[in-house]
Amino acid sequence: MDNPVMDKSRSVSAAGAEQVASSRVRAVAGQLDGSDTYRTVRAGGTTDWLLLVTTAGRGRLRLTGGQDLSTGPGEITLVEPYTPHDYGTDPDARRWSLRWAHLDPRPDWLPLLDWPSPLPGFRQLRVNQAVRDRVVQSLDRATAAARNGLRLSSQFAMNAVEEALLWCDTQNPDRLALDARLLAVVEHVAEHLDQPHTVQSLARIADMSATRLAHLARAQLGTSLMLHVQQQRMDLAGQLLLVTNLPIAEIAVRVGYRDPLNFSRRFRAATTLSPTEYRLAAGNHTKPPIRGRGSPELN
Repeated sequence: MDNPVMDKSRSVSAAGAEQVASSRVRAVAGQLDGSDTYRTVRAGGTTDWLLLVTTAGRGRLRLTGGQDLSTGPGEITLVEPYTPHDYGTDPDARRWSLRWAHLDPRPDWLPLLDWPSPLPGFRQLRVNQAVRDRVVQSLDRATAAARNGLRLSSQFAMNAVEEALLWCDTQNPDRLALDARLLAVVEHVAEHLDQPHTVQSLARIADMSATRLAHLARAQLGTSLMLHVQQQRMDLAGQLLLVTNLPIAEIAVRVGYRDPLNFSRRFRAATTLSPTEYRLAAGNHTKPPIRGRGSPELN
């Protein structure tokens, strides 16, 4: 993807810009509770991207020329590289609590930063509380990882920040933003694959009719809801076959099948191999992919 910001940065002297994140440490995250007098000014901006996630109160970002951009709990804001920084607590809010992260993105992150731009040098998404909370959790893990002293601490922090960006991407209006009710269903399924599910039972999670949920899932997931559940079951089963020595009967229970024979039939339909054959093939480095939409639909 073309990136006009990076093109711009090549023509701007970095002498006045501060460097926080870099190609060696691509993500630096933290949190701040700002009083009514909090303000940060960096005339040359930074050489990296700055992600701002408000959790309480409201912040005010000022552009050269006096324009203001407000950021509250319903928005997540990106400041582009080399954009002058002048931000602080909104005087009317008297408080600004936030998570922040400086990013030196890998090339494959750039599409995740392709957000709407309300003002030059700034990008912003509107997010629901469920997604904002997940972004905050990811950034908190990034902050903790950077301080844990492990040899790969910077990589753990970078992965946590990437997770935050992926959550943001679910709300990007330039793509199909995932409905918050469907997101709750998808997460419930992922966390309870050992339980039986139907469209009707999942509709209660979403607090909507089964018919409406089925239409929403097909529109936003590109497949039926129960085929999505089936795919998640098969994906987890494949992972467990690869990385554990659990008996097949126990794997079957963990992915929602009380009958191991029924599980084996479903797994063969998804992969062309029985669970035993799949495990052996993986040991020979010939693991086939799990088919998604060709799998039979089931509860």
